[in-house]
Amino acid sequence: MAVRGSTARAGRPVTPADMILSAGVFAVSILFIYGKKDLRFEIPLSGASAALLLAKKRLPLVTLAGCLLFTALLAVHLRWSYPMTPATFIALYAVGRYCSRGTALAAAVGTIIIGFTLSELIANIPSYTLRNVRDLGWVVFAVLAGAWVQTQRVYVRDVEERAERAERERDEEALRRVAEERVRIARELHDIVGHALMSINVLASVSSRIVERNPGACRDAMGQIKGVSNSALREIRSTLSLLREGTAPLKNPERGIEDLPVLIEQVRLGGLPVTFKSYLDDRKIPAIVGFTVYRIIQESLTNVCRHAKDVTKIVVAIACANDHLDVSVVNDGAPATPSEGGGIGIQGMRERVTAIGGRLDTTALPGGGFRVHARLPLKETSA
Repeated sequence: MAVRGSTARAGRPVTPADMILSAGVFAVSILFIYGKKDLRFEIPLSGASAALLLAKKRLPLVTLAGCLLFTALLAVHLRWSYPMTPATFIALYAVGRYCSRGTALAAAVGTIIIGFTLSELIANIPSYTLRNVRDLGWVVFAVLAGAWVQTQRVYVRDVEERAERAERERDEEALRRVAEERVRIARELHDIVGHALMSINVLASVSSRIVERNPGACRDAMGQIKGVSNSALREIRSTLSLLREGTAPLKNPERGIEDLPVLIEQVRLGGLPVTFKSYLDDRKIPAIVGFTVYRIIQESLTNVCRHAKDVTKIVVAIACANDHLDVSVVNDGAPATPSEGGGIGIQGMRERVTAIGGRLDTTALPGGGFRVHARLPLKETSA
């Protein structure tokens, strides 16, 4: 994992913890390091080094340079072999923590060179002693500790960002699914209510014309109206259960290819000349495919009733071929433009077909008429 170049920022505030750390470094320096020395010189230098640590987050390199300067003066005064103090240790840690790896490495090498150079230039300070080797290890340890903390912080921040992004994506996915469910419910209600009202309207019109001449046929028509309305109510309740219970009606659709004869008969009672042709073999038709076929034929016949004029022939055909099922609804009415009514029937059919991996074609025929053709895959497909 790549570590960001420099995490030091001018906007980092000085916190109470920084102040406590600086005060602690000053106290430790005076009480435990210089306690047996003359403090008139050590107190100002130690206080300046501790005060510099307040800028370690914003200016880590400047803090290290200042601490090295004050420590060098202390080394000359106290005859140290190597300029390593608590303030220098914290400054090296800050460089490793808030600077890039290259900068931290350069700072560590520079600190080592400065220390040994100082030991060589000042004759009364013994150089290359075991203390030098020990302090050299402290320099490396301080920088590595800061770099390790930086790496961990970057890792934690990346994990948090990924978690936040995943949560946002989950929320967006949930909203998308809700929108899709709303569209699906609207599509279902459009098909159910549209076909039911069309059938009821046609049957009621027929009943009003024959009520006096043929009471028996009128009673049959009223029975059909009752059956259509009851069926529509059941389907509406099933569809709306998705809102109340979170169940998906399309997983176990109530309609399928076996219900097509009843649908065709209802349309015929309404006065439409429908011919139904089935060329299915003995293979099993997936439930979602059968449901889609039912809705395509239902919506196509509803559109014919609503929009086409002077219809003399409607042919509904379904056939299995290879690994797909073809369904077509053709009428010779004029004008055969179902979209003129401003509805969403064709759009809904296309959405249904696309959802299971099929293809829908709608074509106005020369000389009048309209053709709806869908090709559906004969395999289980999630809607």
